[in-house]
Amino acid sequence: MNIKIKNTPDKYKIMADEIVLPLLELLQELKSLEEEVFKRNSELNAEKLILNIPANQNHPKWSGLMAEYESRYEEIAKGKVSENLMSKGCATHYSNPSEYFYVHSDDFLLEFTMQQPDMAIIIIHFSGATDMKHKFIVRQINKRWVVDEKYYGFADEAIWYSDSI
Repeated sequence: MNIKIKNTPDKYKIMADEIVLPLLELLQELKSLEEEVFKRNSELNAEKLILNIPANQNHPKWSGLMAEYESRYEEIAKGKVSENLMSKGCATHYSNPSEYFYVHSDDFLLEFTMQQPDMAIIIIHFSGATDMKHKFIVRQINKRWVVDEKYYGFADEAIWYSDSI
């Protein structure tokens, strides 16, 4: 991982570790949960064949798995993600590779920008099927740094799309 501090006065540069490391830990936890749920869902899909459940129908245990996924996702995010961002939904996808697959490697560029004492912008550039980027707006709310907004974009575009955590 390469961290690049951009457009940040010296007095805020020391905040980078305090803000970036917890964000990366959060993304790692969400990545691990998503991968676990993807694996468990794949096992349910394989079991559907044995139980003669049509491919277009859910396994009887699928709803329980999704409820568990959402509950655990919310628990991980608690105190680390704002209510504002959580209101956009969470645990809405699980795939392989996972949403935050890049945190497991050092093959991404992280840009840290902080110009106000209570807000930082972190942009992570990564390569998957295509070159992409995530933007996280981290704010200090009630004396805690929390992810308050998330966006995604394509590497060669200046446009950002609002996203859920």
